[in-house]
Order: sequence, then C-alpha cells, then structure tokens
Amino acid sequence: MEIEDLTTGEIIEEPLKRGKMVITALDRIGQPCIRFDSKDIIEWDPNPCPCGRTFRLIKGGVLGRADDITKVKGVLFSPLSVEEVVRSIDGLGNEFELIITKEGDRETLHLRVELLPEAESQQEFLKLRLTDALRLKTNLSYEIEFHPYGSLPRYEVKAKRFKDLRKKD
Repeated sequence: MEIEDLTTGEIIEEPLKRGKMVITALDRIGQPCIRFDSKDIIEWDPNPCPCGRTFRLIKGGVLGRADDITKVKGVLFSPLSVEEVVRSIDGLGNEFELIITKEGDRETLHLRVELLPEAESQQEFLKLRLTDALRLKTNLSYEIEFHPYGSLPRYEVKAKRFKDLRKKD
C-alpha cells in the first residue's frame, strides 16, 4: 500500500500528511491488482503498533474520499468531515446542507443545520461548539444557520447535501 499526494501524485512517506490510498496486491492469482486507486483518503500513523508489529499503520482509518475532495479557500476539503462533526454534536439533527458560494475572490461556506426541539434554548452554545469543532476538523470557517427540526430536505444520497455554487473558471 502507498499514499499518493492528491495534487502532485508523488508518493508520501512522512506521517500525518494526507493522500490517496493506492494498493498493489500481487497475491491475487487470477488477476493481480497493480496500483489500484481506491480514492480513499488516509495518512500514515507516526506511532508504531503497541503490539510490536513492524508494518506501517494508517492513522484513524479512512478519513474521506478523493472524489469528494474540493479546494475551498486554498484548503483541501471533504464534505464528509462536516457530516462527521454535525452528527457528533448532541442537539443537532442529522440533516444539513452545505453550500459554497463565491463573490469576487471571496468563497463562503454556508452550513444549514437542523436544531432538535429540546435544544432550542442552547442555540448559542451549540453554534459556538459547532464552529470550534468545524474549525479544528476542516481548518475553515462557516456561516451557520439553524433551522427547525424537519424543515430541511431529506436526501437519500450524501452528495446532494453538498452544493458547490462557485462558477468554474
């Protein structure tokens, strides 16, 4: 297994640098798998396995998908990371919409999230918590809007929750 840089395609050896997982499986008899691009985003763990195993480890498992990755404000961004944060905070519903817009050179991330009825009194606290968690996870800032539970559209496919309205140059 190798980790390939998302932009340059170079092989990443150093830990804590994210890239695409590329797999070569020569043990398959009928059809060996050579440099299969899984499109999964991973990073090497800098720490050895506590059991003493000498193989390199992946830190935190699969962190996202390369085919979902886009660049926002100069940062590689995966909408999956927003979903993980939203669903980890008690008081927020599971439905959300993430919309990226661009005016001039300014890109803005608009996050619309459902607020559970029992958490309406905690709206300011939840907004601060969500803002901090998103900043830590994605290194980006968001304009956050809370909506009543059940008011956002229900999507079957996660990709529809993410809307990139920037004009492609």
